[in-house]
Amino acid sequence: MSKVKKRVLCCLIGLIVAGIVLWLASYYRFKEEPRRLVSVLPENMDVSLNRIHHVATRVGVKQWTLDAESAQYQKGDNKTIFKEVSVTFFLKDGKTMHLTSRDGLLLTDTKNMEVWGDVVVRSGPYELNTDKLRYDYKTQSISAEAPIVIKGNRMNLSGDSMTFNLQTEEIVVWGKVRAVFESFTL
Repeated sequence: MSKVKKRVLCCLIGLIVAGIVLWLASYYRFKEEPRRLVSVLPENMDVSLNRIHHVATRVGVKQWTLDAESAQYQKGDNKTIFKEVSVTFFLKDGKTMHLTSRDGLLLTDTKNMEVWGDVVVRSGPYELNTDKLRYDYKTQSISAEAPIVIKGNRMNLSGDSMTFNLQTEEIVVWGKVRAVFESFTL
């Protein structure tokens, strides 16, 4: 093999090794700091992802997890739009509340969330059905301004709107409230 061929071959091998090292370095840097990856995106750059998982914490305590089939992050609007959403809320007493919907929106700066389309919330023996729900991160509450139906534990409760506080686990239902209890005696 001539000296020129050896030099070219050595240069190519060196470039390939350098490329692999740079790729690995950037991969591990962004793996450890995913927020850094988003911060390097140009202003108003949209990103689409499939099968995502997100965990929200407050003072080191897990508040909720979100899984979705797809997500579209819109950096300029500080929002992420989801398809086929599944959220698990972690209550203070170790209980969980599981929410599913067709579509959702997360405001990335406030961590407030909105879900719509066949919304179902399950917790223990209870199931809530509605068309649209909002989650307020600051007040730790879920609210619906659309009609709701709650079933479970031999009870059926319906109303025009409701608010549920995740910390106190208190629910308030408004407007044309109707409650039916099976096998209830005083």
